Amino acid sequence: MEHGMILKAEHCNYDDLTKFGKVEITYDAGQISVRIEGFEFEQACSCRQNGAKAIAWARDVLIRQLAADMLAPGGNIVCSVD
Repeated sequence: MEHGMILKAEHCNYDDLTKFGKVEITYDAGQISVRIEGFEFEQACSCRQNGAKAIAWARDVLIRQLAADMLAPGGNIVCSVD
């Protein structure tokens, strides 16, 4: 899916995720950095879109983890695949 300068919500859909990677958030001297590595998507047409999809995936994982922790102290997301 081609995109122009501005990424729209549909450009950040990660349904085409084929390989999980790592998202690392660091804070140093007043600056926040987000590092992404190892993610692969079938339809990411640029490095920028690949990064946006990975961040959207991480955002949703963190939202679900926060919801689990709010429901039960130490709550955790558990996923099993056949």
